[in-house]
Amino acid sequence: MSISASATPASPAAGPGLSVGRSLFYLVVAGVAWGTAGAAASLVYRVSDIGPLSLSFWRCVGGLVLLLGALALRRRRAATASLPKSAVEPRRRRLIRVLGTGIGLAVFQSAYFAAVEETGLAVATVVTLGAGPVLIALGAMLTMGERLGGSGLFAVVGALAGLAVLVLGGDGATVRPLGIAYAVLAAAGYAAITLLTRWLGQDGGKADALSTTAWAFAVAALCVVPLAGAEGLLPHTSEPAQVLWLLLYVAAVPT
Repeated sequence: MSISASATPASPAAGPGLSVGRSLFYLVVAGVAWGTAGAAASLVYRVSDIGPLSLSFWRCVGGLVLLLGALALRRRRAATASLPKSAVEPRRRRLIRVLGTGIGLAVFQSAYFAAVEETGLAVATVVTLGAGPVLIALGAMLTMGERLGGSGLFAVVGALAGLAVLVLGGDGATVRPLGIAYAVLAAAGYAAITLLTRWLGQDGGKADALSTTAWAFAVAALCVVPLAGAEGLLPHTSEPAQVLWLLLYVAAVPT
């Protein structure tokens, strides 16, 4: 999913000069790209025996390769430029950001793919998207002392009510408790990344989004690979070309 774009802080280069229209366009593109990850995963499940952990691993590896390529191109263009010392994040802070984002990404992505497999694309996506903002709001209140306010409280209650209606009123053949649990776990992973980013940015500190995301993908791949190996890294299928295309899509477009 496009977690990398939404959960990491803005790059120092992406300054305040970006127009509102262009910003909204970027958000729309990111949202569409994120929304297709689950759909591609559901298609992979139909034509192969790959599991959610293996799918998560290959997405991380493929995304990492592409991100490293983007970093190499950017460094070549900026070879003669030098960053001011104020733009360089302290090593300890950067380590916390990368490890936290990578672990959260591994949890979020793997749990989301597991939810899609267990309870279907629609339910998994709705629950993840619905629970995420609720967990972020509650987490910010508990860890950073942020106030919900009347409108925030109303939004949280409304989201919880909507999720309850979906879970309790849905068809038992498609709304499965284990799938709902996976979706909530995915939302928790996403919320943890978002809260970490906000906490690290409280003093106005900035980090390079592209570099942080690339390292986070590497951490996520390392976290997932032992479980993915036990699940079976290589899919068995009668349509290898279609599986390969879908894996490349999941690795490239949502990233």
